[in-house]
Amino acid sequence: MTILAAIDDSAVARPVLNVARDLGELFAECVESIHVQEDHRGRSAGAIARAAQIPLQIRYGDIVSTLRSEAYDRDAMALVVGARGVLAGPFPAGHVAMRLVQSLDLPVVLVPPRAADRPLRRILVAVEGNGESHALNGLFARLGDRFTPEVIALHVIEPSELPPFSDSGLYEADAFEREFMIRVSSLLTKRSRIRFEMRVGAAADAVRDAARELDVDLVVIAWHRDLSGGHGRLVRELLGEAAVPVLLLPIYDHDVASAHRPRPAGALR
Repeated sequence: MTILAAIDDSAVARPVLNVARDLGELFAECVESIHVQEDHRGRSAGAIARAAQIPLQIRYGDIVSTLRSEAYDRDAMALVVGARGVLAGPFPAGHVAMRLVQSLDLPVVLVPPRAADRPLRRILVAVEGNGESHALNGLFARLGDRFTPEVIALHVIEPSELPPFSDSGLYEADAFEREFMIRVSSLLTKRSRIRFEMRVGAAADAVRDAARELDVDLVVIAWHRDLSGGHGRLVRELLGEAAVPVLLLPIYDHDVASAHRPRPAGALR
């Protein structure tokens, strides 16, 4: 399988290739890059790919449909794209990236333009409040028995979802956190590779703050590929200001059904 990096002629191409290279090392997969041209430009993309020593293929046509076809034709394990545009060139970013993450049924990594070039040492994974953890299970299923960086499981409680504390709010919060960690840990066979964090607040703000304070290199979120209506609030808000790459793992209907649980509640929908 392949980690496929979609690059353009802008400065965001370099961090996209850097992240794709690091993911290839993490998952022991080969890395390839692709540049889809609509106006027969692409000199910068070619030069950046050569400098990174990552093979580049040039394609022509609609960006979204071409990237989707290439990802499936290459049996890509993940597609890495720019999270949003920069002044030098808008693609793949913005609305193009949003169309891709909703239409592809494979992991998509969105890379901000100013993502630092550094190895993946620490991964932050958002976990659901019902004890289910599609993101953790999906990450470890792809890692297998290979060495992994430090993994931090983060559960965010919206203020409206706080349990009714009685005598001591601090004591009850600590007890709630311990019970939650035990529940999530019981689902995983490799829990020694994980540590846990719990935050209270708006989901996107809490994830961004935790990513900054804990100095993480990648954020992993499981979601249902749905940004319509009020769905996907966390994904939409997080990608707007993310400072580190975000890996979106699709949740399939059969995953939820097999777990005999309803669709995860809260901001991950």
